[in-house]
Amino acid sequence: MKFELLPNEILIECFQYLNAPDIFHSFDRLNYRFYILIRNIDLHLNFEQVKKSSFNEFCQTILINPKIKRNIIYLKLSNIGTCEQIQSFLSLFSLNEFIHLRSLSFIGTLHYHIEYEQVSPMLTLLPDLYRFYAPGWKIEAEVISKSKIQVLTLANYCLTSIYGTSSVMSLRIHLCTVSQLLSILNYTSMLKYIKIDCFGGNKEQYDYNVDYKYDFSNICAVHLKHLHIDECRISFGRFELLSKCFPNLKIFSIASEYGNDMIDANRWQHLIKSSLPLLRIFNFDFHYCHSDSYDNMLIKLSPFQTDFWHQHNWYINYAVDNEFTSVYTIPYSSTHYTLTPTMKKYNSPSTNGLNEYDNVKYLSLFSNAIRDDSSWYFRNVRSLRLINADRYEDDKNELKIEHLKKMVNLSNITKLEIKKKCIITSELLFEILKQMPNISSLILKKQITSSFYTNHELCELLNKKIKMLDYTNPSCYHYIKIQDLDWFCKTFSNVEELHCDIDNVDDVLFILTKCSELSIIKIKCVNKSIYTWFEDNARTLNVYLDYKEKYYEEYYTTPSDSD
Repeated sequence: MKFELLPNEILIECFQYLNAPDIFHSFDRLNYRFYILIRNIDLHLNFEQVKKSSFNEFCQTILINPKIKRNIIYLKLSNIGTCEQIQSFLSLFSLNEFIHLRSLSFIGTLHYHIEYEQVSPMLTLLPDLYRFYAPGWKIEAEVISKSKIQVLTLANYCLTSIYGTSSVMSLRIHLCTVSQLLSILNYTSMLKYIKIDCFGGNKEQYDYNVDYKYDFSNICAVHLKHLHIDECRISFGRFELLSKCFPNLKIFSIASEYGNDMIDANRWQHLIKSSLPLLRIFNFDFHYCHSDSYDNMLIKLSPFQTDFWHQHNWYINYAVDNEFTSVYTIPYSSTHYTLTPTMKKYNSPSTNGLNEYDNVKYLSLFSNAIRDDSSWYFRNVRSLRLINADRYEDDKNELKIEHLKKMVNLSNITKLEIKKKCIITSELLFEILKQMPNISSLILKKQITSSFYTNHELCELLNKKIKMLDYTNPSCYHYIKIQDLDWFCKTFSNVEELHCDIDNVDDVLFILTKCSELSIIKIKCVNKSIYTWFEDNARTLNVYLDYKEKYYEEYYTTPSDSD
């Protein structure tokens, strides 16, 4: 059966998985039936990383057909690499015109007056708005309390003036202090879930010598069932008091980069028994700075292997490096992991069949950490970073792909990053990429050599697979020059997003001509004149152009030796 002959019910079901601009671009002029149908269905409008022409085209479609605004239930706008897309959209439309909007997302930051004068008042005028996602924003709690938002993501919650209580049940916040959390728990009484990216302020504000000046006794978040803290920067003593505020907690995840006083099994056991009796799922990852030997560390951490932990099905492992020890529940809860050549691992004798690193999606591997050792196995990694460092002086050998395959399931990887000092030939890169059927993003922090140009198999594979290429030097004083621009454009002609260092305008225009699939290009301008040209011409180009000036001196002509 042909697609256009399917009944409307099935077509509507299919359209739920498509972005509104794609639906209108594909079906608006197909026939009258589709013309009417797509104007009478719920629409998901996601402008993140779309071509500038698609953004302009669909905005024009909405202007011509204003009733479409009533059908949009999901809207995502982004200022990242998109020439202030959010501001452009808000200059054309008022958010309160999207009266059936259920989910609203803003990626990136806004200018202050637009954020508070245009967006904030609109949140109270959208009767169906259930979810608001703005991880780079600060919003007044008064605005949230007057809305019907139940799922909220913010950079910070401004609690200077609070009137009434909030309907929010799920909150993710980037930065939160103890006093702010107490206020949130007090005025957002229906909260069931909280995730805090950074809890307790800046690193230098770690409060191990605690002045317990906060009043914890009046707060009781009885509905809170799930608490997740990605980076805890308060002392155990303060957390011990705070834990009394959520007696019905069932799921708790916590991590700390400097958790020296957190690594105390007996203290945790007492806290759980006295304050968190309903806790069923407990995930933690604590890093401990030490100067002890591996054997001494095992003795210190042995209280984590008692019956108390095993009875709860909480199994704990340790990874000991030269300077840091990581103590964590299995499976390892964080999505990021770094494996160094000197790291040794203790394996819990009883893990209940759990795969230790199933949650790891972003893996950084030092070259000499890649060895014939299947006890380190990462099967769900999406992003792989191959790195090297001066402090590992013996880390000079080329990695072996048979060892890499034994440690990492390469079939799931979509992004590969190769640092400058990682020794890798064009032949080896070709073999690695062949093992990655889903690879689409490549980050090269090293100069492309002539061997890459002459390896035709590698060039064909890069052309077929790579949709995002980052070919920049992170150093402020060096850049990676594209040596053979014609070869570069032929090899990466299908790239949709490109990050590069540029030292003249002609190269930019050549790339835009030859790489017709480009929708986003991020450029570090080597000198002031290039930056000025972009200031004058960026809005005339049919791509989203993100550019910034890079510090540069004439005598810097080669890439930096640093990673």
